[in-house]
This record gives sequence, C-alpha cells and structure tokens, in this order.
Amino acid sequence: MRSFVLLATTFLIVATAAFSQKSAVSATTDEVSQKDEQQIRLLEAEMLKGEMNSDPVVFEKILADDCLNLPAGPDFTKAKLVEGVHKSQGQAPPYIATEEDMHVYMLGDTAIAMYVKEYAVRANPNQVDRQGLTDVFVRSAGTWKLKISRASPLRKTER
Repeated sequence: MRSFVLLATTFLIVATAAFSQKSAVSATTDEVSQKDEQQIRLLEAEMLKGEMNSDPVVFEKILADDCLNLPAGPDFTKAKLVEGVHKSQGQAPPYIATEEDMHVYMLGDTAIAMYVKEYAVRANPNQVDRQGLTDVFVRSAGTWKLKISRASPLRKTER
C-alpha cells in the first residue's frame, strides 16, 4: 500500500509539472504577425537602400521571378529591372527617395505594404514627386518574395 501511495504521488507530481508548463516553442498569433510585419518592413528598407545604391543583388534576392510591376505591366520583368540596375551599378540615381506612412497588413502567407514614396531631384531638391505604393509579398518555403508592386502618382509638390 505504501508503494502504491508513493507511486501515485510521484505520478501526480510529474503529470502536474508536465501539463502546467507552457511550450517554449509556441508563439502567439500576434507575436508571429509582428515578426512577419517586421520582416516586411526590413525588406522594404533593404529595397530602398538597394535602389539608392544601385545594388542589383537586393532585387535578385527580394523580387519573385514572376514579379509584376504596375503600371509598367508584364513586359517589365524582374530580369529587366535587375539588368537596368546592373547598368547603373555603383552610381547614385539622379534622385533621393524616401518612404513614409508605411502600413503593413498580414494575411497569413500574404503581406501588403502600403506607403508613400517621395522622390526629390538631386539637381533641384525642391522639385518633389510623390507616389502611393502598394507592395504584395508572398511567403513561400519560409521566404518572403515581392510578387506585385503598384505605384500610383500623387501630386507633384514644391518644397
């Protein structure tokens, strides 16, 4: 009888300890969503830096092979964009670009980044062009890739 009580007590202690602990691997949906959102923001920042430094490697890495750039259309492929960046590699573009008011929406393995991109002409920084951008990323095999990028002209402004 004494060994039965000892066995039952040991079982209860082990069972209580096992079921009361939270899994160290599980993360809440909010934590995963915030991590994914941060990854999208980092990719957007990396693409802006790649644009300003004429770095084709950035676009090779982030753009999906079948990426669609609008309003340029289906003829403006990833290969053509990378080729154009290669031609000006190491040269600063004739403008300075900045991004503002970014909002990222997570929908499972799809992410949408919406923001305003401002282009200031280097030769005349008071001349500014603004575009509303919407980028759609899709996660495949654990990696986020830009699938669709749509730019809409806003209004030209003077600073």
